[in-house]
This record gives sequence, C-alpha cells and structure tokens, in this order.
Amino acid sequence: MDKIARTLSKHSGRSTSRNMLIEDSIDAYIEDALRIFAQKGIRLEEKSVDASEYNTIVLPAHEEGFRRVFLDENKWYYVRLKKDRIPYLKYVAIYVNAPLSQITHYAKIAKNGFVMDENKKKYVIHLEGQPIELENPIPLGNIPSQSTRAPKYTTLQKLLTAETYQDL
Repeated sequence: MDKIARTLSKHSGRSTSRNMLIEDSIDAYIEDALRIFAQKGIRLEEKSVDASEYNTIVLPAHEEGFRRVFLDENKWYYVRLKKDRIPYLKYVAIYVNAPLSQITHYAKIAKNGFVMDENKKKYVIHLEGQPIELENPIPLGNIPSQSTRAPKYTTLQKLLTAETYQDL
C-alpha cells in the first residue's frame, strides 16, 4: 500500500498517504454497497438525529495540514458531509492528531462556505476570517485516537466548555 501511495503522490503531484488510500477504498466500497442495496430495493435503517441540534463539526487533521490549510489558507478540505446537515453548520474545529492530540482552534464557516469539489465529490469549507484559538485546548482524553477519524457533530457551547474530546 505504501508503494501505491508513493506512486500516486509522484504522478499526481498531490501528497497521498496510506490512510487516504484506505479512506478512499472504504468510501468506494460503501458507494458500491449502497448502489447494490438500491438496485435490490433494500432501505438502510437510519438513526433518527435532529441535525438542527448541532452547529459545529470537528474534523481530524495532521499538524502540517492544519497549519498550512486551516490556519494559513482559512479553509479545510476535503470533507464528506450529508447535504442535509450543511444549513445547520456554523463552526468548524480541527482535532490535530499526535503528537499534539488536541483541538486548539475553531472557526466560523463563511456564508456559502461549503463548496463541492466535483472531482473529489467532497466539500471544501471556507472560513469567515481567521481561526480562533481556544482558551483551553481540548485534549483527546481516555478514548482511542481512532474515534477522531470521522466527523464529530457537536455544539459551539460544548466545544467551548469541553475538558476532553469525549465531552463533545
């Protein structure tokens, strides 16, 4: 897998990691499964969640990408989101993986800040102004780091008062 990642990076001009390959493979598998379910008339059972309850999304990142993109470019990419959640999301926070292992900043999402990248079929999130440093960074706490890989929906109030990631 590392050889494939290096080869893709070399030929595409974009950094590709082993984790990116895994995520893309899982996404492709899920899309295929959903297509097969639809063909067979099988409906997925969904947990009922009131999307309007959550105005903040927490996304994972490596420190280099966090600094280069979130802090320097005032945006974040590439994010797979359910379209129905977008109208309710007002803030984005980034959980920076090890060695930092914490959330240090959040930002207000710009009006019309969700832009679909048609090639990736994922969203780019544009920020309104500079990210805001949290008064009290939020460490991972006593949960496995794997639990930070998927988007986490929460509220700004919880983000501002959380003592650990699990409190979100």
